[in-house]
Amino acid sequence: MTKSELRVTTPSANAEPADGLTVERLRTIVQDSHLNFLIGAGTSSPYFEQLGDIENVLTEIGDYSPDRPEANLVRASLQGYFFEKVLLPNLPLCAREPIARPLLKSYARFVSTINRILLRRRSTLLGKQANVFTTNVDLAFEVVLEMLEIDTNDGFAGKLRPRLDLGAYGTLRLRQGTRYEYRSEIPVVNLFKIHGSAAWRQEGDEIYFDHELSSVRQVKAAFDAAVSESSLLPISDPDAVKADQLLEAAQGKTLDDAGEAFAAAYEELSIVNPEKTKFATTVLNKTYYELIRRLANELEKENSALFVHGFSFRDEHLRDLVLRAARTNPTLQVIVFCYSRDARDRVRELLPEEQIKNGNILLVAPRSPADGAEERKLAIDVLVDDYFAPLLAESPAEADHVIELKLNDASGAGDDA
Repeated sequence: MTKSELRVTTPSANAEPADGLTVERLRTIVQDSHLNFLIGAGTSSPYFEQLGDIENVLTEIGDYSPDRPEANLVRASLQGYFFEKVLLPNLPLCAREPIARPLLKSYARFVSTINRILLRRRSTLLGKQANVFTTNVDLAFEVVLEMLEIDTNDGFAGKLRPRLDLGAYGTLRLRQGTRYEYRSEIPVVNLFKIHGSAAWRQEGDEIYFDHELSSVRQVKAAFDAAVSESSLLPISDPDAVKADQLLEAAQGKTLDDAGEAFAAAYEELSIVNPEKTKFATTVLNKTYYELIRRLANELEKENSALFVHGFSFRDEHLRDLVLRAARTNPTLQVIVFCYSRDARDRVRELLPEEQIKNGNILLVAPRSPADGAEERKLAIDVLVDDYFAPLLAESPAEADHVIELKLNDASGAGDDA
C-alpha cells in the first residue's frame, strides 16, 4: 500500500451526532482537553476476531486443580484459538498484504484525522499530543503510524535494537527553521500497549521491539505442528464456548509432545493472556503495572478527555480505573462510542449511572434506524466520518450574545436615546 492510498478527505457533516454529542460540543472538548483514547478489540474487528466468552472460560479453567490433565489440554486449545485469530494475522498485516489493507486504511484515516486535529489546535497551554491506550496486542497502530510518518512515542528507545524505556513518554518535539530559527511543536501520538504486543520480545529483564516478529513465527511453527498432530481441541464458536463442555471433550486426554511444545512456546510471548486473572499479571510485572498507572495519571489531570472505542468494559481492572477517575475528577470527560444500541445497553449495565456522580460519562450509540432500515454500526470509519473529521471543517462564526447600541446621529436628533 502506498501513502497516496491513505490520504484522508474530510467529508461534510451531513447529520448531527446523536446522544447530545454535537460537533460543536466535541470541538470544545478536543480544543480544551488533554486527549486520551482507549482502543479495544472491537476497533480491529473483523480482521482480528473477538474472543467472545474465551476470557471467562480461561478464567474458569485456571480455577481447576492442576491434577486434572484435561484442564491443561483445554487451556492450550483456547490459547491456540487466540494465537490463530489474534496473533497470527499480524504477519500479513506487517507485510501490508491485500487482506489487511481495509483495516490499515481505516486506522490510517483515524490516525491522520487525529494528527490534523492536533496540528490545528488553538490552545497554547496544551501540548499537541494525544495518548492512545490500547488493550490490543496487534500492530495496526504501529504499521499505520510508520506509513504516515507521524511522530510517535511508543516507549522504545534506540534504532538498531529498540529497547522499552517508559521514560520516553511525554517528550515534546519541536521543529526549528534553518534560517530564522523559529520553533513549532510537532504533533505526537503516545502509544501505550497495556497488554503487551506481538512485537515485544523479552530477554532477561529487558523488552525489545521484535521487528521480524520472530517470537510469533516460533510459536507458529509449534502451533502448526500441534494442529497437524491434532493435539488441540477445535474451538469453532467463541461466543458459545463452555468450560464444562470442553472439559468433557478432553476427558481422559492429555497434552501430547506437540501440544506441550506449543504451550511452552506460547508462554514466551510478551503479552497479557486474555483472562480475568490478567490483573495479577499486570501488578506483578512492572511494565504492565507502569502502563496502567500512566493511564490512571492521565485521567486524573484537570480537563482531560477519554474517548473509548471498541472496548467492552468487561476488563474489570480497567473499568474500575475509569469509574474511579470519573468519580474523583469532575473535569474529566469520558465519551464511550458504542458499536450498536445493544452494545450501549450492555456498557450501561457495567457503568451504572448511580456510580457516576459527576455525570461525566457519555455513551454514544447509533441513532434509531428508520422503520425497516438496518442500524448503522459505529465502526471506526463511522467514528471518523460522523465525529472527528467534521472538526476539521471551519466552525461557523456565531455570536455568543448580542449587545444593542443606540447612537445619536450627527444632527443631534434622538437626544432621548
